[in-house]
Amino acid sequence: MKKKKFDASEYFLLFIVLFFSIGYILFPLYTLVSSALNDGNGNFGFSNFLNAFTKTTFQAAINSILLSLITVALSGITGLVFAYILHFQRIRTKSFFSSLLMIPLATPPLIGVVSFLFLLNEKGLLANLLELVFKHNELSFKFDGWSAIVIVHVYSFFPLFYLFTSSALKRIDSNLIDASYSLGASKTLTFFKVILPLLIPSVVGASLITFMASMASFSAPFIFGGSERFLTTEIYFAKINGDNSLASSIAVLLTIISIIFFILLRRYRTGKLFDIRHKGVPRTDFSSHRSQTSISGTIIISLFSLMLILPVFTLLYLSFIPEGSLMRNFLSESFTPENYLKIFSEPQFFEPFYNSLMMSLIAVLITLIAGISSAYLIAKVNTKFKSIIENIVSIPYGIPGTVIALSLILSFNKPVLFGAFTPLVGTFIIIPLAYSIRNIPILMQSSMSGFYSLDPSLEEASFSLGAGKMTTFGKVIFPLIFPSVLNGALLVFINSAGEFVSTILLYSYSTKTISVEIYSQIRMYNTGAAAAYGMLLFAVVMAVVYVSRKTIDKSITGI
Repeated sequence: MKKKKFDASEYFLLFIVLFFSIGYILFPLYTLVSSALNDGNGNFGFSNFLNAFTKTTFQAAINSILLSLITVALSGITGLVFAYILHFQRIRTKSFFSSLLMIPLATPPLIGVVSFLFLLNEKGLLANLLELVFKHNELSFKFDGWSAIVIVHVYSFFPLFYLFTSSALKRIDSNLIDASYSLGASKTLTFFKVILPLLIPSVVGASLITFMASMASFSAPFIFGGSERFLTTEIYFAKINGDNSLASSIAVLLTIISIIFFILLRRYRTGKLFDIRHKGVPRTDFSSHRSQTSISGTIIISLFSLMLILPVFTLLYLSFIPEGSLMRNFLSESFTPENYLKIFSEPQFFEPFYNSLMMSLIAVLITLIAGISSAYLIAKVNTKFKSIIENIVSIPYGIPGTVIALSLILSFNKPVLFGAFTPLVGTFIIIPLAYSIRNIPILMQSSMSGFYSLDPSLEEASFSLGAGKMTTFGKVIFPLIFPSVLNGALLVFINSAGEFVSTILLYSYSTKTISVEIYSQIRMYNTGAAAAYGMLLFAVVMAVVYVSRKTIDKSITGI
């Protein structure tokens, strides 16, 4: 049910949305572009862009685009293959394997990078195991460069394709498959002519998210890239060297590339959207086509699942070893909890863990306020500005975290209205602010899906019984949209807890987060401490995921 006009509460929501959109999305972007156009002498022009477009920057742009395309292709193939196996093959403990495939999605990006670093580098766990088994001291291999970055990206992003295509497969009526077989089509022909066209909207949706995330990726290129150039690392090095004009110009270039691909993929997806209509309840149990358990499918999914959990087990193992034992006396020293005890007993080691939790919770709170307000105005209020609101709030979705961090530095390094006339650079609040800006489109979209699924007659019934707007929202609307809101908040927390891309530019000594501390420990060769931080972060995220899923199930079933 949409209102004909604004009332006082809706004007308040509009104020929240406009204040957030103008102050923390449009104003920083304006400052970033202005900095890119300013030649340092007060003159505006394109000289900075001309200076920025060197051979190095051009190569970095090509590398970033190529990396994103390769990531999308390989992640898409991997996710689609395992979605196909689990839906079309009869496999025991299917739900167990499905849960294992979701582990990378619940793992903060930096943790994935660190775990692969400890597992596969030339002095990593796998290299030491091979030396132990084959008694060969010269066994070594390098895990760096393009191959390392691509492997980490595929590990991190293929679950998106699995999740999207699995949901799409569940909506396909298997009678369509039977009809194709009855007409003499082979399994291959049926897949490409019947199944794949129905999956295209979901595949494109996952491709959109993966491409944007890959373009914004910083951790893997920074740690494994070596001499390879990427736009995100170029921005970081320009900022570290004090060249804000160059950093701004490259950031604008990265933003333009990201938004262009974002628009193209959205338009392509819009052109591929369609509904499948059928009578009665569709039959969706594809595995019923096979009467026996698929041995090959079970072996493939088991081996792949083992590969998924190996990095986590590597972190767990390393977190219990004394410093240096991996290099000196592999598997010969006893485990010790000293790395964990140090974190919880010494304030300087506990502070990054505490900072990350508090910053993530603050980011969730900010996105809840701004995201639900935006979603309500778009979905429930009849106003001509709703498309403008949605487009503005969605802008950060197409902007890499590095760009957001740089724009905040340039905007809030001096007293301004939106910083309460206090410089925010170097303060605690600027980091969760960056997290909330980056993630508000997620919370808004998840809340909108909840609002759009509401039956308007429920609100009308509440109003007809004399309930006011606040009572109706609290007693009727919010309980129904709660699962959607909690899903969005969960993603915001996961993205914020291990965020490294923007944090590396925004943190100060007193605002170190767990991701920055992990990187610092790696640079100091404190393997055990870095692994312990990683396992703590992984455990917190998995605990939050578990509690959230239980809460959602309870809110739906009432049990």
